[in-house]
Amino acid sequence: MRVLLIPPTYRYTTQYPSFLAPSDFSCGFAYIAAALKAAGHQVFGCNPNNAPGYDSAFDMVHDKIARAIAETKPDLIGVGGICTDYPFLQAAVSIIRHYAPTVPVLMGGSIITYDQEFIHSALKPEYSLAGEADETVVMLLNALEGRGDLNAIPNLCYRQNGRLVLTEKNLKFGGDLNELPFPDYSIFEIDKMLDASWAARPLYRYSRNNPRIMPIVSARECPFACTFCLHGHGGRAKYRARTTENVMEEIKQLYERYPFNILIVLDELFAVNKQKLEEFCGTLIEYRERYGWDFDWLFQTHANARLNLEALQLAKRAGCTYFSYGLESASQRVLKSMKKGTQPEQYAEAIALADQAEIGFGGNFIFGDPAETPETISETLTFYRKHCADIHCYLAAIQPYPGSTLYVACQEKGLIPDKAVFYKTIDQRLFNMTTMPDAQWAGYVRAIHAFEALPLCRTVDVSRIVIRAITNPLTLNGTRQFWELFAECPHCLRGFSYVELTDPQRVPVQGLQVVTGCAHCSKRIRLSVPVTKEKGVMVPLETEYVVDEAPVALPSPGLTTKRSVDAGVPHNAEGEVRAFMERLVGLCEQGAYHDAVAYYDARRPQLLPDPALVEFDQMVLRLRQKLAA
Repeated sequence: MRVLLIPPTYRYTTQYPSFLAPSDFSCGFAYIAAALKAAGHQVFGCNPNNAPGYDSAFDMVHDKIARAIAETKPDLIGVGGICTDYPFLQAAVSIIRHYAPTVPVLMGGSIITYDQEFIHSALKPEYSLAGEADETVVMLLNALEGRGDLNAIPNLCYRQNGRLVLTEKNLKFGGDLNELPFPDYSIFEIDKMLDASWAARPLYRYSRNNPRIMPIVSARECPFACTFCLHGHGGRAKYRARTTENVMEEIKQLYERYPFNILIVLDELFAVNKQKLEEFCGTLIEYRERYGWDFDWLFQTHANARLNLEALQLAKRAGCTYFSYGLESASQRVLKSMKKGTQPEQYAEAIALADQAEIGFGGNFIFGDPAETPETISETLTFYRKHCADIHCYLAAIQPYPGSTLYVACQEKGLIPDKAVFYKTIDQRLFNMTTMPDAQWAGYVRAIHAFEALPLCRTVDVSRIVIRAITNPLTLNGTRQFWELFAECPHCLRGFSYVELTDPQRVPVQGLQVVTGCAHCSKRIRLSVPVTKEKGVMVPLETEYVVDEAPVALPSPGLTTKRSVDAGVPHNAEGEVRAFMERLVGLCEQGAYHDAVAYYDARRPQLLPDPALVEFDQMVLRLRQKLAA
């Protein structure tokens, strides 16, 4: 069969244009594509992301789906996502019905897994599959081709004679992960997603100024049953991990096909204990030496993995730059209510160990558990202020996602009177699951967000800015620029730089502050671009040009700072230096580098010394060296 797979649009209802990095791609689609290809089907992808230039997200999705249907002429169309993708799925199904009214739609993902009957009834696909679908999707296509029985397929929902048929629910259905084909990203415009790695959250990419992020899944599910998490759902599949050798083979294939420099292990529980981490790191070090791999990597695990300094130092040697725990709360009362099975002391210990190992550490604190009180909020914020200023830590309110214990509790309390409205606005409203009055709880949430915005991490002024010569859709036809910000880390006192996508028209007016991490010690830092109302950006901007594929940075005369002139000292005529620099930069922009150097040699001796020309002279010297080479 010819199958068209359509993953969801990132931030469909909240931001357009937005850009999808591989770190936020729904990897399940790549696994389904691989399974179907291995079974002999023709599989096509339509990735409605990373496509600026439309009036709205809906217009973009409409056009991309319509084109994909016309070009691929599918026999089946697969869509899916998580609970927050409900508006996208509703729009996608409507578009599919218009352009391919006779083609059956298959829906999957956790939005189906945890609320299959309602979602199927509301969005009306022909088929939906709950749980892991690597095997069941192949069984479904076999049945549609007359080689199987629909009712023998677990976790399937379909309509027959006007009523829904739900087959046996068995979320434990699924085989050995080592036997699955490696996920296939090729049909989902993976190159565009790699180019969009700049759009990934800073904590994923601070270690590289030219990020190319690749995800990998080494395990599925989680053995814990936290009340706010989907994995607290009864009857779920058990935790299963792939062998280290199997993971290394996938990394090898990915690295050869899509050279990346940041690998994100997406498992919610990687390295269930320090022995597993040590095995992975030892093997990775061997493979890095054997194949010349050059990438950083990140992982997430649980505090009960009880990692020690030796394990983290080994991870550092293997290229690890960051790991995280699910912190959730620093109140023992709330942690017990959440069924976390952890203590705040474990978090403080991990922060200290990460500091010694010079690996970044982070996590989230989430507020609003039924056991939350003003006192427990104070406990967590006190811990945050004492221990978390230098780590990558964020604060948020709990949301009752379908599949979690809290979701059931909200239904029982009548907090979700209309499920369709709930799904359409799931991340746009506040749920009060505490015993506090609504107004008091809302006030605490506002205070928590304000608290997070406080500059607790150390702030350092940027000392140098280079406008990078990067051609990328994220610049939106030149209205935005990639600025490389240089500074000295206030923690380890080493120089580093970080690339940020900026709006150059806003920065001189509004300033620019970026929270990121040091590429050396990985601690959280706030970079500040100094600006004043009178002079705008106080750091001269240099513009990077590419000469014979090698970047060279030259000062940008259009954004240099103003300087006062002592009337008693001989100086160049007003505007003379600026005109000189603009002419030189203009020649470089045209690619006339030799003409630029000739102009410099002829005109520069006629100018008196000027502070604006000091660094400019050094840049031209480097340009001359590049041309000579």
